[in-house]
Amino acid sequence: MNFAISNTGTGEGQARRVAVAVQYNGTDISTDVAAFLKSFSVTEELSGKADSADITLEDRPGLWDGDWLPDRGATMEVTLTVTDWTGNGDTAQLPLGKFELDEIENACPPSEAHLKMVSIPNNAAIRSIEKSHTWEKQKLSAIAKEIADNAQLDLFYDTEEDPTLERAEQSEQTDLSFLLKICNDAGLALKVSDEKIIIFDVQKYEQQDPVAIFSKGSSAVISYSAKTTIHEIYKACHVKSQHTKKEQLIEYTYTDPNKKEGMTLEVNEKVESIAEAEKLAKKRLRAKNQDEVQVSMTTVGNFALLASNTVELHNFHVYDGKYIIIKSTHEISSSGYTTKIDLRRCLDGY
Repeated sequence: MNFAISNTGTGEGQARRVAVAVQYNGTDISTDVAAFLKSFSVTEELSGKADSADITLEDRPGLWDGDWLPDRGATMEVTLTVTDWTGNGDTAQLPLGKFELDEIENACPPSEAHLKMVSIPNNAAIRSIEKSHTWEKQKLSAIAKEIADNAQLDLFYDTEEDPTLERAEQSEQTDLSFLLKICNDAGLALKVSDEKIIIFDVQKYEQQDPVAIFSKGSSAVISYSAKTTIHEIYKACHVKSQHTKKEQLIEYTYTDPNKKEGMTLEVNEKVESIAEAEKLAKKRLRAKNQDEVQVSMTTVGNFALLASNTVELHNFHVYDGKYIIIKSTHEISSSGYTTKIDLRRCLDGY
């Protein structure tokens, strides 16, 4: 089934259409799915959570709770295709990656089948088996590579930051929860998508050029909400470290240049130099302040609106500025194709 989409920004009388292509355990079932498709959505997360996808299928013939009932653990690879993307008869594709079937729900009335999928296999040891292990004097990338290899996943280490951990102790934790913790401690983000472990520096991604500019009142913006958090937002971070071997006290304070008032965050962690103290102060201040300004928005469907990309907001008054997408949901139904994005304002200087 193809769904028509509102065609903002192109000529009169032109209509873009979107289709869902599905590979089931390597076999193309797009035609079978299209005949029953009622809605589809895929949600991308910036860090810390699995991507997910949902398909709702009409099932009056009773196929999807009978002969067509998908196998547990089946994989589905999904791609969206839009025809007449720019109004010139062209096509655009958005490969969404590989998912594992996580849950099947059959309901009546109306007769429907709901398929829920996750980007991390449900039976993967990386997120289901708790274990204990200790690493001594290992780089973060080396620990991540070992965990990725054990889970038969690729590692995409997209940052120049690669701290050496004096002692990293995994104690009755899953590999995924442990790796997420040490990445958070290092000020790095982590996600698992399309059979890859991805570790990256959010600050680096915030410096990218925006993929879209939204103005309040424009036809591309269907709805929005915005909020500012006041609780536990800090003006500065003070790092204090007593280096016992050198009998030296190391202190450094970093102040957000855009804040005129506020509390100072106190951090007592081991550092070897003023340069390390400065880096730590910025990371800890970022972790506290990154969610201060947030916006949620529903827009006309747009392939460019993916988690980790940036956008700019204009004419939203105090909410104007550059934002990073922390969650993106692409939804397709009989009413068309929309994209819902959760944003947080990019931080300047740290």
